[in-house]
Amino acid sequence: MPTPAKNARLQLLQGNPAKKNTNELKRRAEKEEKMKMSAAHVNPPSWLDETAKKEFKRLAKLLLSVELINEADIGHLAMYCDAYSQYLTFKKQIKENGLWVGDRPNPFILRMKDAAMQMRSFGSDLGLSPASRARLAINLSKDEEDDDDDF
Repeated sequence: MPTPAKNARLQLLQGNPAKKNTNELKRRAEKEEKMKMSAAHVNPPSWLDETAKKEFKRLAKLLLSVELINEADIGHLAMYCDAYSQYLTFKKQIKENGLWVGDRPNPFILRMKDAAMQMRSFGSDLGLSPASRARLAINLSKDEEDDDDDF
């Protein structure tokens, strides 16, 4: 399965790990900027429960402040928040009923693990992992240093 295309601006911020032509990436980033979608109405979908809506609002505020999401990303962020809410629900069930139900492992353990995997997948796509944020910060400071050298 091919790797999905990355935003050119994100590739530049990450230090161009794929070693693509930097001038081409810059041109692509300019074109992507022209295609930029609105971020004025990033609101949680009605189908989310209260826990997920609260997480959606919290993350949307953070991601909008660094322009990493727009209205097209609502569904993706909502899926992350839904998995987050499910994870907490399953964790509560395990806490109430214990790791074992009779002589078998609590079935909510597997469900919690699945929700955590979904969170990790959606979170990675949204740039929510500590490692990706650290990489972005390091590469952003390098890009700013390189820009200073041009003048």
